[in-house]
Amino acid sequence: MGMPGEGGARRVVLHVGSPKTGTTFLQNVLWSQRATAREQGLLLPMERFNDHYLASLDLRGLSRRPIHPPRAIGMWDRIVAEVADWSGTALVSHELFAAATAEQAAAGVESLQAVGAEVHVVVTARDLVRQVAAEWQEHVKHRSTKTFADFVAEVREDDARTGWFWKVQDFASVLERWGAGLPPAQVHVVTVPPRGTSSELLWGRFASLLDVDPEAFNTALPRSNSSLGAEQAELLRRVNLELGERLPLPGPYPLVVKNVLAHRILEKHPGTRLALAPDDAKFAVAESRAIAGRLAASGVDVVGDLEELVPEAATVADEDAYRTPDAETMLTDSVSAIADLLVVLNERRRVQRRAEDMASAAQETPIRFALVQAARTRPLLGRAHGVYRRLRGAPEA
Repeated sequence: MGMPGEGGARRVVLHVGSPKTGTTFLQNVLWSQRATAREQGLLLPMERFNDHYLASLDLRGLSRRPIHPPRAIGMWDRIVAEVADWSGTALVSHELFAAATAEQAAAGVESLQAVGAEVHVVVTARDLVRQVAAEWQEHVKHRSTKTFADFVAEVREDDARTGWFWKVQDFASVLERWGAGLPPAQVHVVTVPPRGTSSELLWGRFASLLDVDPEAFNTALPRSNSSLGAEQAELLRRVNLELGERLPLPGPYPLVVKNVLAHRILEKHPGTRLALAPDDAKFAVAESRAIAGRLAASGVDVVGDLEELVPEAATVADEDAYRTPDAETMLTDSVSAIADLLVVLNERRRVQRRAEDMASAAQETPIRFALVQAARTRPLLGRAHGVYRRLRGAPEA
């Protein structure tokens, strides 16, 4: 297994997308158990997962925009430099790499090859029937006010395939951009299993490309970035409308609305599963079949089954798919969400107050504060502290 400092990198796996294809789950498994990955020769470069997001901005020429943190500038080169010092397999993973142009993708691959890496490009892919609904929800989580019906219409009317959806969800096109110049054996598509299948299967497929033992990792992690029901997505869309210019994005919106309201509250509420209208479902199935055919013809390595990208339209279509939830349902869901939001705000208030109390204690009695904190983390000191307090007649903390 690879170790740092033993020459150039042996292999780099570039997981370049696509959004809403299990990427968050796979990234959470690996970053939450980074030490285990490293023990098996797998490097996750830089300090945290967000650095890979910043690298995607940097490679796509966006890092110098004032809205992005200065740390993003040069992040891609820093990742390449760290990869160069590793002799095992390195993984660079973020779904927004899927939006790179052919020129940007080529520059990224060439910079890794320049440090001696054998580059493998990977895309995780899922049927477009699920992807259309998932992408609309993700847009709503990023402040969009567009209705589901309008979003679907926009996807269908984009004949030139220049909009965001097709840029990142045409899996064959993503691999054409990123895999140009690479042998087909170094270009991989991992298909996401059908709904209802254990996430272990997707993890096993992805792990097989990383040369790690899938059994060594715990995949029973809290779900993140889960889907919203139709009612919850509509509620969030209406909140976006009501916000107007308040809580901008970039800015506080992701922290307050996306992370708290959407992920912590609305995702926990059951709702109606989003579905495409019959004609739109047929369109999505036909496009899925065309993409699967292009992937098959390209000769890239398929981990899974391309048939999983082509669902049966009849199983997902709904004659009244885009109906707006009735007023009573929306009122009930809104009241429930407000109640849950108040609970979350109170929890955060308690945490903040405790932090402020600790900061005050550390400032007023620094030596005593340090001893108490040490006693809480070291059993022997804790017992000595208890004996001392009993001898003084004081109640134990």
